[in-house]
Amino acid sequence: MGLLALLACNDTDTPKYELQAVPELAPLTQPALVLNQSASGFIAETFSWSPGDYGFSAAPVYVLEIDNLKDFPDPIQLAESNTDYVSIMVARLNMATLILGGEPGEPCNLYLRVVAKLTADHTVASSPRDITVTAYNEPVVYPKLYLPGNYQGWDIAAAPVLQSYRMNNRYEGYVNFVVSGDPNAAVEFKVTTLPDWGQGDKYGDGGPGRLKLDGENISYSPQGYYLMQVDLDKLTYTLTPAEPVP
Repeated sequence: MGLLALLACNDTDTPKYELQAVPELAPLTQPALVLNQSASGFIAETFSWSPGDYGFSAAPVYVLEIDNLKDFPDPIQLAESNTDYVSIMVARLNMATLILGGEPGEPCNLYLRVVAKLTADHTVASSPRDITVTAYNEPVVYPKLYLPGNYQGWDIAAAPVLQSYRMNNRYEGYVNFVVSGDPNAAVEFKVTTLPDWGQGDKYGDGGPGRLKLDGENISYSPQGYYLMQVDLDKLTYTLTPAEPVP
């Protein structure tokens, strides 16, 4: 969880990473929240934290995480912030609580922490704080990505989807990348955030295994049935051959 000490190379232009203090969540003003569907568009709570001290003038991206286990083995990301606070909407917190196993109308014991992302590879996490959330009933809907391509006629409205099961910008799903009538053709596709060419972000080829915003079509061979995983934070993707489910 912690980054005890990170020393940069001897390059005098490179800052020296020496952890002096981790960021810490402020005491919660409402450690027990009862959510109401009629207030879904309102703020459930505003969370704040100390900035931490990393031995140099850092400008981290802070990520507020929630999990149902205190060691955060697979947390949900509630929000990111460039400041030392963030407001979480009722609908977002309710969905996270349901995904983490909360039963509608029943108090669910959860844990919060803030993670400071110093670089893509170096993060520092606060100690956890307890929170109890009572969710309301609604269908669980995971964030989605869409995969329009030549294998399905570039019909974005009917494109296969990848889902982020922990709401953390990491998506996965199975895709049948087969071009009907042309088994030797390369599969071409894009990754989009909405099933509409006129809305959302569209990612294309950023090099092998990488995505680029508004990039050219991704071209992939051979055709087949794949498990696809996408990390939008790192703008990477992997395709792993898989066996179709009977």
